[in-house]
Amino acid sequence: MLRSYMRYWPAVGGVIFAVVAILVGTFGDQLVPTQRLMAVFFMLLLLHEFEEYVLPGGFPAAMNIGLMGEKKDFGKYPLNELSAFIVNVVLAYPLYICGFIFHDVLWLGIFIAYFTMAQVFIHCIVINRKLRTWYSPGCASALLAMVPFGIYYLCYIAEHFDFPTYYWWAPLAAFPLVAVVMILSPVLIFKNRDTRYGFAEYEASAFSIKNGIAKLRR
Repeated sequence: MLRSYMRYWPAVGGVIFAVVAILVGTFGDQLVPTQRLMAVFFMLLLLHEFEEYVLPGGFPAAMNIGLMGEKKDFGKYPLNELSAFIVNVVLAYPLYICGFIFHDVLWLGIFIAYFTMAQVFIHCIVINRKLRTWYSPGCASALLAMVPFGIYYLCYIAEHFDFPTYYWWAPLAAFPLVAVVMILSPVLIFKNRDTRYGFAEYEASAFSIKNGIAKLRR
């Protein structure tokens, strides 16, 4: 069961997205505004992950080649199914769910907004430059949804709440450390060229690599 979930969690996330959207649309008026906003942040995470791994997919190869410089075993090294599952489900889900539960903890909401908007830097700038392409999996949701909504959230709380100024810069200062713990560390800890957690072919090489849009540096 767990092995199957590790293989298909991005698609399951798409189902969770639909369920959360229906619940928010139906019962959203029973939530306070900040809680509704945090629910949308979680939905954006699910949408982003769906774009990365399902439609159009291909993020594993885009990351392993574009960020890590791997050209041989990019379907399983250094990012593999296990580390991707840990980063995106075991670590990211609880962060966003905590944001929903503790929606009145504004510094946490601000951090989640920063964390969400930062995806545009990785997907739309770093990976695209490395691969010399105009798109990498995750770029569309980051640019068109995550950044605009993150800005909206920050503007909303700035207008409706009074809080210390360090609420703005402290989450930003903590961001590099949290990013290392949540994203880079699992990838480095579980990297293994002989891993049995290699991505399926359709996950590893869809879109960016398979369709030849990414031009690898030689």
